Amino acid sequence: MKLGLIGIYRYADYLSFACNLHAYAFQQDLREPAKFAEAKYRTAIAAKASTPAAVKDRNTAARKWAVLAMRYRALTEKRKLRYDKLESFISQHLDFTEEEYDSDLFEIEDPGMDCYICVTEVIWQPWTPNYSFDRGLMLGSKAFEGKPKIAYAPSRGAKPDFEPDLSNAFFEYLEDNESISARERDFGQYIEENTGRTIPRVIDPVLLHGQDFWRKIAVPPNEQRYLLLYYVMERSTDTVAKAVKYAKANDLTIVELSDRPMRYGKVTDPGVKHVPRYDVSAKEWLGYISHADAVFTNSFHGCCFSLIFEKLFLVGKRNGNKVPNFLSEFGLTNQQFAPDDDVADFSKSIDFSQAQAHMLDFRSQSEEFLLTALQQAEESSDASSEAASRKHTARRREITYPALFHSGALANSSEVTSVSVTDSDSQGLKVKKLRTGSIEYSTPGVAYTNNGLERIAPNKFQTPTHQLAGWTLKFRVDKRWFRYLSDKTLAEGTPRGATWTPARWYSKTERRSRISPSIPFLP
Repeated sequence: MKLGLIGIYRYADYLSFACNLHAYAFQQDLREPAKFAEAKYRTAIAAKASTPAAVKDRNTAARKWAVLAMRYRALTEKRKLRYDKLESFISQHLDFTEEEYDSDLFEIEDPGMDCYICVTEVIWQPWTPNYSFDRGLMLGSKAFEGKPKIAYAPSRGAKPDFEPDLSNAFFEYLEDNESISARERDFGQYIEENTGRTIPRVIDPVLLHGQDFWRKIAVPPNEQRYLLLYYVMERSTDTVAKAVKYAKANDLTIVELSDRPMRYGKVTDPGVKHVPRYDVSAKEWLGYISHADAVFTNSFHGCCFSLIFEKLFLVGKRNGNKVPNFLSEFGLTNQQFAPDDDVADFSKSIDFSQAQAHMLDFRSQSEEFLLTALQQAEESSDASSEAASRKHTARRREITYPALFHSGALANSSEVTSVSVTDSDSQGLKVKKLRTGSIEYSTPGVAYTNNGLERIAPNKFQTPTHQLAGWTLKFRVDKRWFRYLSDKTLAEGTPRGATWTPARWYSKTERRSRISPSIPFLP
C-alpha cells in the first residue's frame, strides 16, 4: 500500500527547523524573500484609503512589510545559506513528490496513493485570507475521495473552539476520516464532545524517536558553556529578558536562534556574551540543543527536544495551549516561568525519569494507534465509499470563484482585424491586454457557484464575421488558477516556459453554435 503524507513540510515563511524533522521522524520564492516583502510594501503604500481607519490599516501594513524587507535584505546571504542547508537536509533524508500539491491541485490530480495521512502541526485551523479550512490538509479534496484517511497528531494551534459556521464545516470534513487522533488534549476533547467519537491522543512525531536517533544527525556546535535562547513568533520578550539575567548569573554565553530574520537578535545587554545565529541548519539546531547548559524557549519543539536530550530548559509565555499542554502531559509545568519570577529561584536541574518513562508509554500508544489505523486502511483500501463521494460532491457544489474570459489567438489570426465587447454592460468590465496581444476581461464582483446548474455568461468577444468556438476562460478556487479550454478540458496554471494554445475563431458561416456551457465541474 502506497502512503501519502500530507502536511506542512517546506518550513513556510520563516524556515522553521521542525517542519523537516516532522517528516524525517515520520518517514523514516523562500530563498530570497526580501523582494517579496518589498513588493508587498509597495502595494501597501499604493493602496487607496478613503477613511482614517483605512489610512491607519494601510500605514500599519506598510510598516510591517518595510521592517520585514529590511531584515531580510540585511540577512540576504545568511538567509540563502539557511535555506540551502534546509534544502540539503530534504534532499538527503526526505522523499517528496516531484509536484508540490495544494488543495486545488488535489481537485484535478491524484498523486496515486492508496492511503493518505495528514501529519501533525497546526494544520487544522482556518487559513487567511478567506478564513476557511484548507481542503488538502483536511483531506477533503477530490484526490482523497474513496481513499482511507488517517489524521496523526493534527493541531488547531492557538485558536479556541471554532465559530458555528466554521465548526459545521470542520466536523463535516471529519465525517469520512476513518482514523483521527489529536496532539493536544483540549483539541481531542473538543472533537469528542462534538462527534461522540473517541479521539486518542498521540505523541508528536519527533518524540517517536529517542536520543540515539537524533544524535546521529545532530551537528555539535563550536561554542561551549552556553545558554541556548530559541524563541518563535509572538510574546518572546520575557523569554529573552530572563535568558539574559540567567546567563549573567551563571557566566554563560547566549547563543540566540530565532525563526525571525534579525541581524543582531533581540539581546542588547552589553554585559552578556552573545552569539546571534541565523544561518544554521536543522542538524545544527539539534546540536545546539543537545550540548546546551540550559535552554530558554517559548517553542513547542524547543521543549520536545529539550526533553529528548534531557536538557535543563525554561519556558516563557506564548499564545495558545500547545506548550502548557506539553508541560502538563510530562509533569514539567514548573519549567514555565511568569514575567515577574526571579531567575534566582529557577531550577538548576530537572529529574527527567518520570517524564522519560511516560514518553516511552505514550510513544507505544501512538505507535499502536498508527499501526491499527494502517491495518484498517489496508483492509478497506479497495472499498469505494459512495457516502464519501456524495460528501465531496456536495462540498464542490458550494465552491464559488471568479472567471476571466480570453479572446483567443488575436495576434496570430490574419482574418480577425478587430475585437469589440458589444454588450450594454461593457462599462462594468475590467479589460486587460496580455503580452501575447490577446485580451482578457472579467466582471468585478461577479463569482460563479459550482453547483452544476448555474451557467457561465456568454463570452462577449465578437467580430463582424467570426466567433469564438468553445469557451476559453480561467477561474480561481482558493489560491490556484485553472483554465477551461475550448475543448472543454481543464488545465492547471501555465507551466514555466510553456505557452497556451488559444481557442480558434470560426467563420459564422460555419454555423458554429455559441452555447453557454454549464460551469465546469471539477473532475
